[in-house]
Amino acid sequence: MKSPYSTISQIQTFFEKKGIRAQKKFGQNFLIDQNIVEYIVNIAKPLFIDKEVSLAEIGIGLGTLTYPILSLQKETDLFEIDFAYIQLAKEEILPKFPNAHLHAGDALENLFYIFPKQVFVFGNLPYHLTTEIINTLLIHCRKFQGGIFMVQKEFAERLVKERSSLSVFLSAFCDVKYLKTVHKNCFFPIPKIHSALILLTPKSETGRSHWSPQSESEVAIWSRMLRTLFWGKRKQIQVSLRESPFSDDPKFREALALAISRSGIPPTKRPEELNQEQFLNLGQHLLDILSK
Repeated sequence: MKSPYSTISQIQTFFEKKGIRAQKKFGQNFLIDQNIVEYIVNIAKPLFIDKEVSLAEIGIGLGTLTYPILSLQKETDLFEIDFAYIQLAKEEILPKFPNAHLHAGDALENLFYIFPKQVFVFGNLPYHLTTEIINTLLIHCRKFQGGIFMVQKEFAERLVKERSSLSVFLSAFCDVKYLKTVHKNCFFPIPKIHSALILLTPKSETGRSHWSPQSESEVAIWSRMLRTLFWGKRKQIQVSLRESPFSDDPKFREALALAISRSGIPPTKRPEELNQEQFLNLGQHLLDILSK
């Protein structure tokens, strides 16, 4: 089923009727290209064949993607912060789809509703919250089944083409794939920059080379380790270990130095010279040392 507010004229009519406009503070740029909508749904459908998997959408807006998602007839959690679209969902969407559950308010404060679920997540994410939303899902949704997210093109490219603290952090939880560039003209109002679709797929392998943090304390150590190593631009590991404010605790600094040694990583290396397996191996060594 298609949203009744999927064209520029339909959106403008809705705005005029309600006396509202797109809110920049919420990063509201509404997808109007139905080819992109169909692409998202077609990519996603084979990924949640299991009947136990539920769906979620962060930021439903005018329902451009919401209607096609709900038409898949799966239990779906909807998150929306803007009062106008909360009312739209209550009046027009929920009556049509009894499998939908609306959570009004800040998504970051309401995502706990899906933490226990086997859930596949969709979202057109505001830039300033992209990292926090993705991290929250990966850390707290222990049965996370994957997700397709619309993000800024530059952000997507950094995740898949650069080795950074964020890209390495995510690698402990999932694989990230750049699906498609989405031109800015596919949205209304037209944003200043292009977007991109990324696919997050949870890691299925187990073993040391596929290690993943299993508790919040392990996540905190993993994050601190990466912030330490990537502190400063292109600094050697030994320099960051000595000078980074994230390693000012002597116990942590000594443990990380020992972990680097046990991992066989030369301290003169720069973090961007290490591969994913080396980082994961280093994280496991560090946790082993700190747990003793």
